[in-house]
Amino acid sequence: MGKTLVLLLFIITGFPEATAQNSLPPVFEIKTDTTLMQILPKQYWQMLPDKGGKLKIDDVSKLPLANHFFYRGQTTNADTVENVYWIRYQIKNTTDREAKISLNSISDYDDFYLQKPDSSWMHLSSGSSRELDLKDGLKYVNIIPIVLKPGEGYLVYERIENKGKGLPANFIISLAGTEAVIQEDYVEKVDNTMIFNSLHMQEAFILGLLFLTIFLNLFFYRIVLEKVYLYFALFSLFLGINRLYNITAINLQFVQPDLAHLTRYLGLAWAFIPYFLIQFFREFLYIQKSYPRWDKLLAVLGISNVIAIFLSLFDDLFFKNTDLIYWIGFSIAFIIIPVCLIITLLLFIRNKEKTIRFVIAGAIPLLLFQVLASPNETFNIKIEFIEKMLDAYYRLIEVVCISWFVISFSMILLLRFNLLLKQNAQHALDKERLFREKEIEKNELIEKQKALLEIQVKERTAELNESFEYLKSTQSQLIQSEKMASLGELTAGIAHEIQNPLNFVNNFSDVSNELIDEMREELAKGNGQLANEIAGDIKQNLEKIHHHGKRADAIVKGMLQHSRSSSGVIEPTDINALADEYLRLAYHGLRAKDKDFNATLKTDFDETIGKIDIIPQDIGRVILNLITNAFYAVDEKKKLAPPPPKGGIESPQDHFEPTVTVSTEAVIPPLGGPRRVQISVTDNGNGIPQKVLDKIFQPFFTTKPTGHGTGLGLSLAYDIVKAHGGELKVETTEGEGTEFNILLPLT
Repeated sequence: MGKTLVLLLFIITGFPEATAQNSLPPVFEIKTDTTLMQILPKQYWQMLPDKGGKLKIDDVSKLPLANHFFYRGQTTNADTVENVYWIRYQIKNTTDREAKISLNSISDYDDFYLQKPDSSWMHLSSGSSRELDLKDGLKYVNIIPIVLKPGEGYLVYERIENKGKGLPANFIISLAGTEAVIQEDYVEKVDNTMIFNSLHMQEAFILGLLFLTIFLNLFFYRIVLEKVYLYFALFSLFLGINRLYNITAINLQFVQPDLAHLTRYLGLAWAFIPYFLIQFFREFLYIQKSYPRWDKLLAVLGISNVIAIFLSLFDDLFFKNTDLIYWIGFSIAFIIIPVCLIITLLLFIRNKEKTIRFVIAGAIPLLLFQVLASPNETFNIKIEFIEKMLDAYYRLIEVVCISWFVISFSMILLLRFNLLLKQNAQHALDKERLFREKEIEKNELIEKQKALLEIQVKERTAELNESFEYLKSTQSQLIQSEKMASLGELTAGIAHEIQNPLNFVNNFSDVSNELIDEMREELAKGNGQLANEIAGDIKQNLEKIHHHGKRADAIVKGMLQHSRSSSGVIEPTDINALADEYLRLAYHGLRAKDKDFNATLKTDFDETIGKIDIIPQDIGRVILNLITNAFYAVDEKKKLAPPPPKGGIESPQDHFEPTVTVSTEAVIPPLGGPRRVQISVTDNGNGIPQKVLDKIFQPFFTTKPTGHGTGLGLSLAYDIVKAHGGELKVETTEGEGTEFNILLPLT
């Protein structure tokens, strides 16, 4: 019965505890306590998020929560954005002497629970944000010393709490060597201060060097506008931001640790340092020309690095598996890109150009250092020689490599700049020389062309002079021809006009002869009174003969004036009589040519005008031309008019009566100015089409059929009126008629 009770008691109390113990992580063996820091690999510690932040040690150390702990990255359901986490791990001293180690606090608030052999808990506190009087251990460096006897060990539960942030992506569990910490942070405080100041001096040196590099390369870029200088300036800028991040992070870590997390955003510089370095190499080495596929790979790597760095900095906000994101970003930035750039440089190692060899020599040390300095635990690669060298000389090697890289590339770019300046100067000289050669050739060609042109000009001038003389002769002939044409139109009318006074002369001559015979008879009879009366009749007849003879003489003189060239003599002229005379002459001339022609003539003369100073034969020629054109227009419309209906009554709409009206009027402008006389010639013909209205005063332009006009009539009329200081205007309506107006100064 007693054995059964003991068994039940074991099952009730011991089995859950045994179950919890079976899920514990493996024991981390402490083999030395002389190193400054020992990092526990991830397989030696487990974690449990505390969403509410209210769990106690008794809650997490017993079932069921004791079996909910998991390894970092073990499950995709791990919530790493909580402020509070529980961590547990086991440590054991495997040396043959006491191990003096310290529990390391790297959070805002840390609570350590160490399970004693009697299953009770020893509680110790620390943390960067906890008040000093509430801390245990070495308060200023946030470590808690413990001593483990040979073979002794502890199960450690650690509660960590951070303000406003989750579990960092680079979170680690580490143990410090107590004596090493005391030696470094207390005994060697003066030496540490010197090292700290030296670190600042090194970073300040690099920042000054980078600032000078940025300035010089931007200056070079502004002059030569080559992207290689811009890319290197941007690379140096973001590298300087990264170095500033290092200084700021170190200062805050020692001075104000609770603000150190704010510097994480300066770490974004690593998104652009490799990117612009890749762009620099692509531009400097012309990789696209030599290795186009490799160039595309580098471009993709540069963009991938930017994306990966941004994701790794904010992975705890957007991703649950933060280890994978962090590992990808770290691998691209610190491993893949440096290796690819080293391979790129090796592709050009056989290039005989000195600048490319200098680039290789300046870049490979920093790229190799970047690859070798990557944390070994990320890839589980242990190279003891490299570890020791980096532990002892990491900062010195880094400063030397960066300085060598920046100085080497600055010198290379300076040499490239000088070379470009020389090339540009040589190009400018070549361009100037070529320009001068072209100018000389151009001047020679111009001289040749000038000489040739002079010969051609002389030849053309002679030809033009000859053509001009011919044109003058032709023009005179055409003008004379136009005059003769108008004279021909007047011939019949003049003959008709002369015939009337000649008939009077002949008739009165015959009557006078008969009266003389009668007078002789009466004288013979002695009838003197009747003879005197007959003598009076004879005198009247002689006066009439004289009058009609003068009229014939005037007609002949007018014909002669019209036919010969103008004398240019301005004479006082009765414009009404001149217009009436040429109207009748033109009408009778056209009637003599065409017996079927008939038109109604209308006149409306302003008798107040009196005489005006004009060249009568010139203005007469203008009036004659306008009247002749008017007769032609009404005659053409008459020919095209439909015939009257047979056997019916002709309506006014069917009847067309050709009408030409000549009128004169003294015009007084409404706003003042010189008085003018207006001579109007109006017809009711077909009018002038609008499309040719602008051309009617051009020489040789005519709408008449071939053989019916020279095209010079209106042109000459326009010039004659202009020469008199007047204007020749036209108003027309298609299908209704045309009105020409001659405006002459009235003195």
